[in-house]
Amino acid sequence: MDHDRYGLDGMPISCRGADCDPVTGLAFPRVRETNGAGIPHLRVILAGMMLAFMGFFAWQAHLLG
Repeated sequence: MDHDRYGLDGMPISCRGADCDPVTGLAFPRVRETNGAGIPHLRVILAGMMLAFMGFFAWQAHLLG
């Protein structure tokens, strides 16, 4: 028996994608996208916060004049 080809139940793993459980071979449930959900401009806000953190870190480490 090939241990890299069979799940815990002894059945062959048929699913090899990233969206499948590597042990059982069952596909993970899909999350449906909805339009208009979430925080608007979240990427811009996160990028600004990351730049602020890096600037504060550089200032505290005396990397900036």
